[in-house]
Amino acid sequence: MKKELSIVIILTASLLGACNQNEEKTTHQHNSTEQTTKASNVVDKRLKEPTKDALCEFCNMKVFDAKQEMGAFTAQAIKKDGSTIFFDDIGCMLNQERKDKVTYEKFVRNYDSKDWLKLDDAIIVKADIKTPMNYGYAFFKDQKSADAFMEKNKGAKIVQVSAIDEVAHKRYEMKMKKMQNMENGDANKKMDMHSDNSKSDSQK
Repeated sequence: MKKELSIVIILTASLLGACNQNEEKTTHQHNSTEQTTKASNVVDKRLKEPTKDALCEFCNMKVFDAKQEMGAFTAQAIKKDGSTIFFDDIGCMLNQERKDKVTYEKFVRNYDSKDWLKLDDAIIVKADIKTPMNYGYAFFKDQKSADAFMEKNKGAKIVQVSAIDEVAHKRYEMKMKKMQNMENGDANKKMDMHSDNSKSDSQK
């Protein structure tokens, strides 16, 4: 009888130990998930991820998400009202500011992890790489990451935001000039059509 009782006690203890291990494992997994979520929002909780149909606020081109290779170059801005807008490339965000004559809270993705970074905190590297609008800038959270990238990309160099803005400004002026020429062309066509109609009326 004592022997049977001992076996029951041992089995009960084993089961309780297994339950405790499973509970600890579940708790650990839950805590890990919470830490990952908190890490992704550590920069600013207002930040969002683009939807599959998201378009660049400035050029109206597709915005890539973090799962896509080109998603490393997606930029995001927070407006004064707290709403967020996305851009397919860094230059578009700077030109949207120029167009709206405002200053946004600007964020870019860390090239390696695709986590969000404040543009002002990022180390910017200009390289011969393909980006959505061919600006060719990658962003890093620290010098070590930037150095590793530059070692793999010959000719790459660290630049400041002002260098990007200079390029973006030139593109903006070219775009505005092109739009103006198109408007002038449409106006001239209308004038020509009006002139032709006037001549036809006078000949009747």
